[in-house]
Amino acid sequence: MKLNKPRPLTPLYRDNLILSPAEENDMPLVFLMGQDAWGAEYQTAEYLDICYQSEKYRSGIWLVLRNTNGTPISSAISYAIPGHNNSSWIGIGSLATELNYRKKGYGLSCLSMLIEGYEKQQTTKGFMLFQDVQTKIYSSAGFITAASMGYKELPPNLLLRTHENNHHETDLILKKTPSYF
Repeated sequence: MKLNKPRPLTPLYRDNLILSPAEENDMPLVFLMGQDAWGAEYQTAEYLDICYQSEKYRSGIWLVLRNTNGTPISSAISYAIPGHNNSSWIGIGSLATELNYRKKGYGLSCLSMLIEGYEKQQTTKGFMLFQDVQTKIYSSAGFITAASMGYKELPPNLLLRTHENNHHETDLILKKTPSYF
């Protein structure tokens, strides 16, 4: 299944934080937020080149959580996953927080604001992500494993967040689940 760019979100505000689409000049810092998780074996310049050349990274929209000073502190990428009858799901990937801001709730704020934005600003049936780092952030944001929803043949790290009454749509979208994003 092909991943697509979702429509951009308008900025969201919560407490002293703002979540908005990343600007081009944000991208080096956004990419480096996750280097220790996804590219620790590379030198910084090499890792940045890999990120800039990534088709996966160009296929989505990067969102950045900023503090009141405008400093990027957390980020994630989102993808539109076409669903049944023109509905869409949002795939979320590469959630990362700047090293000095970790363990302070900013990753969860970024994720929950992203979800809130898509639920309020667009017609979104559900969210999916692949958990490759063990953390409680995802369950705190309402994600559960696909296996616990009865989809035992799917990857064990596939997490979903959908409404209880959305089983038919979930069945349809999971028939052609995208590979890891």
